[in-house]
Amino acid sequence: MGPTPSPQLTLQPKSSADNLDYGLCPQQWLAGTTDYVAHVAASVLTATGDQADLTISWVSLVSGTPVLFLGGGQPGTVQTLHVSLTTQQGRVWSAPVSLAITNTLAASGPLAAPTLPDGTPVPPNAIRLPDGSILTDNSGQPYLYA
Repeated sequence: MGPTPSPQLTLQPKSSADNLDYGLCPQQWLAGTTDYVAHVAASVLTATGDQADLTISWVSLVSGTPVLFLGGGQPGTVQTLHVSLTTQQGRVWSAPVSLAITNTLAASGPLAAPTLPDGTPVPPNAIRLPDGSILTDNSGQPYLYA
C-alpha cells in the first residue's frame, strides 16, 4: 500500500475572475499499487451563498487525473474545498483543500460552464455525438472518455 497523503493540500492561488482547472496528482498516494482513481467528488466548504462565492463548475477524471474546474471566490480570502477520491479497489482519500483568492481583481462570479438541459455540468472529456449532443447514461450523467 502507498504512503498516506498529506491531510491538507493547497492549490495555486487564483483571482476571483479566473476560471481554472486544477488537477490532483494521486500517484504518490497510490505508489506500489495497481489501483487507480475511479471517482472524484468535491464541494466548497466556505461558500456563503454570495454570487461571488468560489464555485465548482465541474469535477471529472480527465485522462485518469482528478480535475476540478473552479471560478469566482471572494478576493483576499482562503477558500476551503472538501475533495474525496475513490479508487477502483475501494481506497478513499478525503481531505480539505485550500485555495487562496488573490485581491488583485474585484469579486466576480464564475463563468457559466456548459450544461445539459437539466443543469448537469458537462466536463471537457464528455462524449459528444456527431449531432453535437452529449451521450448520457440512464441517470442523465454524461459518459466520459477515460
